[in-house]
Amino acid sequence: MIEIVQRPDFAIGSDAAIKALAKKERATLLVVSDSHGRSDIFKAIVEKFGERSDALVFCGDGIGDFCSALEATKKNKKLAKAFPPVAVFARGNGDYPDFPLGEGEIKVPLHQLLKVAGMSVLVTHGHAEGVYYGLGRLGQEALENQADAVLYGHTHIAATKEEDCTYFINPGSCSHPRGGQKPSLALVQIPGHQERIETTFFSVALTLADGFEFIPYAPPPGW
Repeated sequence: MIEIVQRPDFAIGSDAAIKALAKKERATLLVVSDSHGRSDIFKAIVEKFGERSDALVFCGDGIGDFCSALEATKKNKKLAKAFPPVAVFARGNGDYPDFPLGEGEIKVPLHQLLKVAGMSVLVTHGHAEGVYYGLGRLGQEALENQADAVLYGHTHIAATKEEDCTYFINPGSCSHPRGGQKPSLALVQIPGHQERIETTFFSVALTLADGFEFIPYAPPPGW
């Protein structure tokens, strides 16, 4: 369960939860991006994967869906129980720098830096770094922030790449995929101690009962 308070570094969660995440031996990040108004999908993802995750990362374009899920934890006990204790997010090209949450609002930064199991993870959307044209500028930001991994969105294409000892991970879009891919999300395992980061993708499918089904998914290579 998450404490809905925004810290000066823009993360949401208690000081204790943030510190605990940084010191964990291993951690799992639930990474979602580009929901574009599908708050129903967003909430279903959190209910399915939140309890097995140490933090929720949203890579932008759908900040309203993120806030809707947070707000819903006040009345939805199942969602409240599942919601990870830490949440970080980045502003997409379709998001506002401020967004209402409850009786106040949250600040939505272009990027956030999160300490996870002894590693540094940079969270951004990717539009400001021109990710459609390559990862060069994103790599430069990773270098400047001494990030071990970069989580980004914007392309709506699930992909992973390791370059110059930095992991670049895009969970794809959970609602509007491109490139012939399926709607998707990612679970990212941060092992710490400089071991390899592992990423597992899941596709999102609507069932006949108007629920959602999540299936392990291997994005096609070449992206």
